[in-house]
Amino acid sequence: MLQICHANYLEDLADQLALDLFDKPSDALVPELIGVPGQAIADWLSLRMASNYGIVANVRRLLPAEIIWHLFRSVLSNVPSRNEFSVEVLAWRILACLDDKSFVLQHPPISDYLASGDLHNRWQLARNLGHLYGQYLIYRPDWILQWQYKDTKDWQGSLWNRLVSKGSDRHWLALYKEMHRSLKQHAYVRDRLPNRISLFALPALSGTYLEIMQELSVYMEVRIYHQNFSSGYWGEILSEKEREQLIAQSRGVSPAYLEAGNPILASMGRQGREQLLSLLELESKEIDKFREPSSRTLLGRIQRDIFAMEGENDLGGFLLNEADQSLQLHICHSMMREIEILHDQLLALLDDDLTLDTSDILVLIPNLALYAPHVEAVFGTARGKRYLPWSLTGKGMLDQPLTKCFINIFDLINSRFETDKVIGLLEEKVIANQFGLLEADIELIRKWVRNIGISWGADRPGVSDLGFNTGYQHTWRSGLDRLLLSHAVGEKPDLFSGVLPGMPLSSSEAQVVGRLCTFIEELIMLIKKSEVPRTVLEWVSVSNQILDRFFCIENKYEIEIRHLRDGLSEVAERATAGNYMNELPMTIYLDALKAQFSDKVSGKFMTGGITFAPLNHGACVPSRVMCILGLDDSFPRHDRSYSFNLIRQKPRFGDRRQRDEDQHAFLEALLSARQKLYISYVGRDVRDDSEKSASVLVSEVINYASRICGTTFSTTNNGPLTVVHPLQAFSAKYFTGEDSRLFSYASEFLPNADSQISSPKELNLQSLQVIEITDVELENLIQFFCNPAQMLLRDRLNISLKRPRTWLPACEPMALDWIELKNLSEAAMQAQLKEESWESFIDRWHANGKLPSATPGDLVLAEAWSIATEIRFRLQQILPEKIQRDLMIDIHMERFRLRGTLRNVNDAGLLSYTFSRPSIYDLLRFWLSHLTLSASPEVNVTTSRMLIPGKTLVLSKVRNGAEFLQELAALYEEGMNQPLAFFPRSAWAYVKAAQDPNKAAQKEWLGSDYSRGEGDDPYYTAAFEDVEDSVLGSKFAILAKQILGPLRKHLIEESK
Repeated sequence: MLQICHANYLEDLADQLALDLFDKPSDALVPELIGVPGQAIADWLSLRMASNYGIVANVRRLLPAEIIWHLFRSVLSNVPSRNEFSVEVLAWRILACLDDKSFVLQHPPISDYLASGDLHNRWQLARNLGHLYGQYLIYRPDWILQWQYKDTKDWQGSLWNRLVSKGSDRHWLALYKEMHRSLKQHAYVRDRLPNRISLFALPALSGTYLEIMQELSVYMEVRIYHQNFSSGYWGEILSEKEREQLIAQSRGVSPAYLEAGNPILASMGRQGREQLLSLLELESKEIDKFREPSSRTLLGRIQRDIFAMEGENDLGGFLLNEADQSLQLHICHSMMREIEILHDQLLALLDDDLTLDTSDILVLIPNLALYAPHVEAVFGTARGKRYLPWSLTGKGMLDQPLTKCFINIFDLINSRFETDKVIGLLEEKVIANQFGLLEADIELIRKWVRNIGISWGADRPGVSDLGFNTGYQHTWRSGLDRLLLSHAVGEKPDLFSGVLPGMPLSSSEAQVVGRLCTFIEELIMLIKKSEVPRTVLEWVSVSNQILDRFFCIENKYEIEIRHLRDGLSEVAERATAGNYMNELPMTIYLDALKAQFSDKVSGKFMTGGITFAPLNHGACVPSRVMCILGLDDSFPRHDRSYSFNLIRQKPRFGDRRQRDEDQHAFLEALLSARQKLYISYVGRDVRDDSEKSASVLVSEVINYASRICGTTFSTTNNGPLTVVHPLQAFSAKYFTGEDSRLFSYASEFLPNADSQISSPKELNLQSLQVIEITDVELENLIQFFCNPAQMLLRDRLNISLKRPRTWLPACEPMALDWIELKNLSEAAMQAQLKEESWESFIDRWHANGKLPSATPGDLVLAEAWSIATEIRFRLQQILPEKIQRDLMIDIHMERFRLRGTLRNVNDAGLLSYTFSRPSIYDLLRFWLSHLTLSASPEVNVTTSRMLIPGKTLVLSKVRNGAEFLQELAALYEEGMNQPLAFFPRSAWAYVKAAQDPNKAAQKEWLGSDYSRGEGDDPYYTAAFEDVEDSVLGSKFAILAKQILGPLRKHLIEESK
């Protein structure tokens, strides 16, 4: 007997199924077989039945294909437990065929596609064909049988014929024919069938599948529980687009004869419509359990119209109540904001409706993997009253942290072995624990990586294998050698067997080096293993060794690691079932591994809190509050088809299409929302606030709501149904109460517990307690004028805005910046003074990992050596007897006392040098030192000199140096009490400008696309944030002239 139960409410279908099972129970030892579309419906159905009857036991919930295979194994003998014609197994079987060159050459389409001869191309083609043949088996059984039993010239037919001739031919169509014969001929075979099969809420069953169910219903009960969106016949309704196409193709057809029905049902229900027609063609007993939705709310009215198949002529007349929040559209600027806004909206819902529980809320997202990190960041970090129980389900196992970590190991050994990837692995607790490394140890390793110059590459062979001839100075092997040598000999500047010691290590740090060495050695061994092609079984063995050696076996990781091992076994079993025993590179195996973990869905559905799930997994699960996120114009998705997809070339009724499936899922979600439908999408550009389009499905629903309400609702701007949210979660709009739909539970954005809005705390530098400074250190004075705001914030408010350096180098340095070249030139100068040879110098510096490799490094060293040679020669000409000295100064002025030490002083004045064009900071130090020396009574200064490459800068004697120092000390005192509008780079541009000094200063302050402006300095930003006018105003101009004008006047540039 075949019975079909139709209902628009899934709850009624579930209740009817439970009633049928409990009213007519089968053998207590034989499980009931229920076909379900997926885990979401399976879990919901079990909970629904258990809530009605107290318990559900001995029920097997299987996918449609699993039910068929279960019947084959029950009725027939020698049916394997694994379907050798599953998509995954077919890929391996096809790859074995494509490895046969003689077969490939017989078919030009295949040989042309594989012209490169690359195994990766063959594997991708094998996977694509596996998916296609899987579709052919379901939707084109006639083609399969024709290719198998008749001669064909089509290359896809020839490939299929080869598959069944070289391996098993027991695909499900062949097994069905065999089962058909056995059931007709033998009564004892019919006794092997179960008493009953129930198919629950399956949205798309192929015609062949339904034919099998029709035939089986002769021998057993087959009950189909079909969710039918309308109580009327809607098998022939057409969308507006379909009607226009039909009119264009068929001349003389009047639109009056083409049934429209409800526009939403006609537009989005194509897949359901074709399924309904297929079911109506079966010989069956039909039961209707329809129930008309309530139309008191806007959402209810839309659902009732769909149920009653109300058409265009029946629309209008609905009065939207202001309190009606059953349908809402929220427009956001980013995915993160979507989740933040959702969190606040759900908190408000739960506060307003005490009967609502978090388990009544379902959040569906078309691409859950994109949103999962944001969900974890918002819902996972909420605490206290803002915490909501939640769970993520339907994610592929590939998105699980432990699986990602496992795959990252394979990706690492197949990469350039960059430092950030290596450290990224160590930061995983499961790996760090295995090697005994703590969080502090990993930070220490980060410091070593930066200081020693490790950037990429495991060792010298690893760099060479990638086609580089750059030595090994920047590799992990080089860095570890230097660390180990440091532990043995300490920090010595000399090379030891070509290795330069790194930095001194304590005994505890030496232990960290040892553990790091063990980790890197394991990775290097793995690299060597990965270079050799292996069979799939051998690769699985290597994978299990990785789990043994890299992953800490603790209780909290045990289940996930077991799932990983099960996945590895699954890959091995599929390759074995596909009879693929050839060796292949690691990259092919890794691709198969990723496919396996992507297909394997993790997470339980409905765990008692808010459930986040993919839209196509949980769309038909009823929920009081249904939230759908990510509905921008990329949804519904378009079909991505291969050029050799014969189904797309010759479409038929009942074919599955990606776009139809997405439309059907959205329609299911729309009709499964029992109280509220919440929709959101990224509808504003985060950079310029420009509008972005919503999904066409969202537009259809909003336009339909406009027609039944007799008004116009927008999908892009604020309106009764639409809320446009601010860019930032801390926007004042959330706290002013001007729009009751804009609110926030984020108390961290409020300064007071009573949630009263106020301005954020400012530095309030104007109210600093005034301090009097009489003693001034020369070094402090110099540092102050290099950045007055930094010294004020640092010394008076204990504020440091210096960003810690957390990035790791991904490649060796290609060139040196001016500061690095300056330091290298200084090192070259010291080496020359110590009479170190050029050869020793370049060997030592190449070994320290701070320079470009090979020839570029030689060129940099040669430049630094040349600059140092020039400066040293000029110094020796000026001061052949090295009579420079340090001078302690102590100058008493009217209000201030200046003390400090001046270096490189001779009888004429200061003599300093720099190895590059001096910056304004170098000039400030030079100028302030010269002023101090001029004001000192102990020295009769005439001039001070600064040697630079190719030139000499000279400062002439300053006769009123003490007066200048007095003014600068007063400015120093002022600047330590309130922000001083002096910005050295901009001020120097101002005083140097021949014309329009304001424009020159502004250019330096703002910067360009190629250089940072001085105004980007965080200390200036913080100190002058409350300045309404430009900081480069009249006060700045006065200070620039006062401080740097005399420098400009006394500075002379001479050729060498």
